[in-house]
Amino acid sequence: MKIADLRDEIVAAEAKAAFDVLVDGFAALAGFSVQAHEQGFLNSLRIRRGDDFCFAAIPNDEWVLAYIRRPELRRGQLTPESVMAAFPEARLNNKGEIILRIRDAATAARWLEMIRAVA
Repeated sequence: MKIADLRDEIVAAEAKAAFDVLVDGFAALAGFSVQAHEQGFLNSLRIRRGDDFCFAAIPNDEWVLAYIRRPELRRGQLTPESVMAAFPEARLNNKGEIILRIRDAATAARWLEMIRAVA
């Protein structure tokens, strides 16, 4: 599976633009890598900081589901409270990870800027 295959799973043009912002933005950050991952019916973009799987993005027809995973939260730079203050629609999942449905490039850019600020 390739990153382009993940992008092809998205139908909405704005969500495709959001995905592009996330891929390009994380790929440009020093110390980060992006990789397409296929696991059954759930395909995702895995974003690593060094060896740690810290972020993810899962394509959907109308949005990209962005994750801040526990390895990143353990660093202490991003907290659920600070993320939810910036993105009130963000939620915690049952694994204690922060998730946000990103529907457009502007929201993706804001999400990435928040992460860059603590990278």
